[in-house]
Amino acid sequence: MTTKIVQKHPDRGTREFELVDDAIEYRISSPLGDEELSVVLSVLSPKPVVDGEMMYFMSEVNREALIKLFVDLPSAHEFAAFVNTLKQRIKEEDFGNLSADNRQSAITREQVDTTIRMLETNMDPASIDELLSTLRGLAEAPDDHERLNQVVEAFHRLGFQQGPVLSYTSFFNTLLSSTDLDDFG
Repeated sequence: MTTKIVQKHPDRGTREFELVDDAIEYRISSPLGDEELSVVLSVLSPKPVVDGEMMYFMSEVNREALIKLFVDLPSAHEFAAFVNTLKQRIKEEDFGNLSADNRQSAITREQVDTTIRMLETNMDPASIDELLSTLRGLAEAPDDHERLNQVVEAFHRLGFQQGPVLSYTSFFNTLLSSTDLDDFG
């Protein structure tokens, strides 16, 4: 498992990347100056984008390129080994993937009803009809783990609508981590 790579480009300087715990630390020395940064792996998409001689790992939050690597430096083999390790570590962090198993506290009908009202008030219900339908099913049986899984699956199919759903309701945040709804006041 390759956890560190040093890339030397004849014109653009040196880039050093190292996987440390749940982050990737990088240092860039170029004719334009030096830069050091640490990026938490949980914010990165595990699917890089290749553009010419560059490979980018994008932010899952705002789709900005956060990690920029030179393709096949220092060698194709070393590069591939590092990228494969990086992709695997990002997948292990699993950002943005809700899971019914992350919810540690009991769910009440009132919490689900409030979530439905917040979404209907702040979003176009037609754009999230499948999610609202699964939430209504969960409201009927809040302790049914399978119905909670259906809500999670509907959320994953929302695409770009996931951001507003997370913004307008705290319920879905409890599926991202083991937080209790009461923590959100």
